[in-house]
Amino acid sequence: MSTAPGSSRGQAAQDRPPSRSFREPALRPGRLMGRSGLALLGLVLVVIIQATLLARIRLLGASPNLLLVSTIAWGLLRSVGEGVVWGFAGGLGLDLITGMALGTSSLAAMTACLLTGLGRNRVFSNNLWWPLLVVVLATPVYGWIVLLTQQMRGLPVDWIASTVHVIGPELALNVAAMVLVYPVLRALL
Repeated sequence: MSTAPGSSRGQAAQDRPPSRSFREPALRPGRLMGRSGLALLGLVLVVIIQATLLARIRLLGASPNLLLVSTIAWGLLRSVGEGVVWGFAGGLGLDLITGMALGTSSLAAMTACLLTGLGRNRVFSNNLWWPLLVVVLATPVYGWIVLLTQQMRGLPVDWIASTVHVIGPELALNVAAMVLVYPVLRALL
């Protein structure tokens, strides 16, 4: 038996709420923020830790660059584009907090993150050696870009001393930081 379009039976079907499968999922406390919100919170924490805690820690005459390490890890685990955005936003935040010329850290982190596109495939995705190699290549790139921007602003720069006494030790600390940061980010993402 069919019902006419205007009959009460056809109208009742239209007035019913959609079945459970068509409803939006209920909000759970962990889903209120979403992935973008958690990423933003993580980036803010990285910038604050870098600008406050790690700026005061000196090992071998340098301190680890958590922004660079997390940018490289994010670029390897997500995509080069997302890593560049992470480096841009984090660099701006770091420059604002530390008083460095605005854009210096962003330019350095974004350029260094482009190295994450090298050899990006399934062979290296679960291998910790690949992030370590990328951070070894990215640390001097980051440091030299910072030195170049300082020199372009008219500040005196001793390239050799800075490379040997700051970038070299920072490279060793960044490798150690990557050993800790990469597995944590991989587990969270």
